[in-house]
Amino acid sequence: MKRFALYFILSVLMLTACTDGDKATQTAKPVDTIPVMVMQIRKCSKLYTAEYRVRKIVTHDDDVRLKGSMFNQKFDFSMPLSSRKIAIPMEAKLKAYIDFGSFSEQNIAVSGDNVEITLPDPRVELTSSRIDHDGIKKHVAFMRSRFTDAEMASYEQQGRRQIIQSIPQMGIIEMARQSAAHALVPILAQMGYKEENITITFRKDFTTGDLPMLLDDNSIEYGKYNKQQ
Repeated sequence: MKRFALYFILSVLMLTACTDGDKATQTAKPVDTIPVMVMQIRKCSKLYTAEYRVRKIVTHDDDVRLKGSMFNQKFDFSMPLSSRKIAIPMEAKLKAYIDFGSFSEQNIAVSGDNVEITLPDPRVELTSSRIDHDGIKKHVAFMRSRFTDAEMASYEQQGRRQIIQSIPQMGIIEMARQSAAHALVPILAQMGYKEENITITFRKDFTTGDLPMLLDDNSIEYGKYNKQQ
């Protein structure tokens, strides 16, 4: 029941953000002007459409290896009592939004009673991440030093990169499209279009290769991620 109430409130908020508060007028036929549609949709401004909380375990292991050659024979083996292993639970928060500031007539295709809206590309923010220090599991052999703060920070950064790379598989992009549809369909219905004649899409199916373009400039991992591409 709580989830239903939260979903209802979110839907109402998104719809309010995209309208000027006037009562909906029930018209029998579509308004014959695309500029009006553009103006109404632009009122959505920066529409936050999805939020994900991600939990990930980052693992790392290493040992001291002895390499060389003797009597023309190469050798490479792990030194006794030299292994280190660590498993680090991480929590991160992702938000997706669609910025309608650049929305124009180019995003609208009307054919008879049908209308197709091509949404601006979604943007994704990694707004926060933290290590669950109480949940860390590690093993450090007798002859090895403990993991340093710099190493822990590096593993956290590695975890953030892995989370970002998994964005296309999370479903957050499709959730953004569905949430945008929940906000836009009522606007178009008020203009006379039947819900079954309304299509809301992105311009393409986004993949891992699109991540540098989709990652918001304000994301905490933006600069570091793009430098490594």
